[in-house]
Amino acid sequence: MSTTLTSFERRNGGLPHVPPPWKWRWVWAGAFAAYTVFIILTVLQNAVFASRSGTPIGWYNLIVNRALEEYSCALFVPALFWLVHRFPIDRRHWFAHGALLLTASVVFVIVKYAVMQPVSALLVRGPTDSVGAAILSNIVAVLFDFWGVIGVAHALEYYQRARERDRTALQLRAQLSRAQLDALQSQLHPHFLFNTLHAASTLMHRDVDGAEAMLTQLADLLRATLRRPGTHEIPLEEEMALLDRYLAIMRTRFRDRLTVDRVVADEAGDALVPLFLLQPLVENALEHGIARRPGAGRLELCAERVGTWLRISVADDGPGFSGGPARDDGVGLANTRARLEELYGDAQCLTIEPSSPAGGTRVIIELPFRPASAQPDTAAAEA
Repeated sequence: MSTTLTSFERRNGGLPHVPPPWKWRWVWAGAFAAYTVFIILTVLQNAVFASRSGTPIGWYNLIVNRALEEYSCALFVPALFWLVHRFPIDRRHWFAHGALLLTASVVFVIVKYAVMQPVSALLVRGPTDSVGAAILSNIVAVLFDFWGVIGVAHALEYYQRARERDRTALQLRAQLSRAQLDALQSQLHPHFLFNTLHAASTLMHRDVDGAEAMLTQLADLLRATLRRPGTHEIPLEEEMALLDRYLAIMRTRFRDRLTVDRVVADEAGDALVPLFLLQPLVENALEHGIARRPGAGRLELCAERVGTWLRISVADDGPGFSGGPARDDGVGLANTRARLEELYGDAQCLTIEPSSPAGGTRVIIELPFRPASAQPDTAAAEA
């Protein structure tokens, strides 16, 4: 993609070409509607003034004069709008563009009366001013009129540009957030992969068949994960299916030492959660909990809806806090915290606490409950 800015983009502070914030038919319609109101008001004002002063009201000449005066101004409104869109008055070009608009306004006044006065001479009953006299008599008032139109056009133009800047900023922020999420998510794969390969290499010396089965299950899990490029949230039930593949690998390693209890409410299964949310939490529980205790260990997974929140907990019955400081500085937990903050901002919580008075550790995650079935099909929308 070329990085060279067009002259329009340079005038707009680097923004791409922005279409006019109006439709031309609405400019024409709005101009004639507004000037029709002016005609009615000025005719009524002049009629009231003539009535109070006892002067006879010449309705024909009054209406024709006001109609010619106002509607001839309305003819120049689209041109003024186009000039404002093409040459807006901004910090960088206020003098040049301001001078151009002022010159154009004066030219429009001259053209207005050069066209209007001959028509007025044909329609108005009685003498009319010459073109020069009409210009000198009315140029200041008409310039104020035209610059009122220029002010309205600038207000619409600046509003449109502010919206474009906000939209561009939001797009850039979303792209940055997505890039950060992709980077955080990609960190999990090598971390998890190295840990699993290390476990397989250790198992290879005493159980070749088990190590081979672990590597086969690892390949299946990686294939399932890589089928979701660019995906950051999936239903909890699908996340649980991915976790089952990981637990199948870990059961090869721990064999009868590992018992998994799962309590997932039916309603919670449809809730959206970050992809690969549970695996680092379970891996943390296995490495720092189950693996460090003698004999068999128990892993407990719970998920439920609590009001407008989804509450997920992963608990183990390992040594817990008595075996050292709280496990809050590893790659898995740090990565999970960062991903939750990127996806949900302050509307999330990750806490670590003892799972029982006897020991163990429980990691609790709370995030907004959003049913996957209620979300729009983003893939279809992008297609």
